[in-house]
Amino acid sequence: MKIIKLSVALALRERAEKEFKNMIDDLFNKFKSKQTLFKGERKTYIAKEGYLDEPSKRSFVNVVSTVSEQLEWMNTNSKSYLTTVFNIEKTNSSGTVKGKLVIGDKTVGEYSSLELLRLKSILEGKLRDLYKEIPVRSEQSIWALAEEEAFRAKGIFSTALETGEAKTTIKEQYILTDPHPDKNRQPVVADKSMQVLIGTYTSQQFSGEFSMYQRAELLVRYEKLLQATITALEEANNAELISSDLGEKVFDYIHLGKL
Repeated sequence: MKIIKLSVALALRERAEKEFKNMIDDLFNKFKSKQTLFKGERKTYIAKEGYLDEPSKRSFVNVVSTVSEQLEWMNTNSKSYLTTVFNIEKTNSSGTVKGKLVIGDKTVGEYSSLELLRLKSILEGKLRDLYKEIPVRSEQSIWALAEEEAFRAKGIFSTALETGEAKTTIKEQYILTDPHPDKNRQPVVADKSMQVLIGTYTSQQFSGEFSMYQRAELLVRYEKLLQATITALEEANNAELISSDLGEKVFDYIHLGKL
């Protein structure tokens, strides 16, 4: 493992923090304003013999991405930033008091107050708002994991295939029977409407969104981690104060020249 000096990590931190912020902003924008990225649809249409084809009734919109893919991308690309900042905090706090980070009945580890403060600031940033904007599938439809292999591999869900018949109304004119024919009288014309089958269609929705339950569970885990961080931070800060003589020397030197 390559040894990195603290000075190098500090130099990299500013750029890493900017990239992390841009990544969170980008995901927030996708979840809030570009939800069509996670939706898809397929429509087919077959005209009956003798009727004109209607290509406009056929379409396919692919699911560009899934929420899981976006969160995995965030997970992968945030590791460099998180490793850098937590390494810096751990180095700066080497030998200082620590608190146990415990979630439920599991101990994550023991961390310094500087590490925990950094974690708390990250969690209390834009993450909560980001997770609240995770797109979710409509509860008005019944969804199941898509049967097509390409969709299933990406975890894309679909509604049941909807099928139906396309119809149109044809109007015809006919002459009403006159019970009292009169050659000098114009025949009475009436309209007759008739529905005819002109084609068949299918429609199916696709989604790379989360379910309401998935988003709720993710937010619960987020809150658990935040509360555990606050608790661990309180534990670390409850340590007995260690005396430092630096405060006594600052102005003695500046004002009096004493060391």
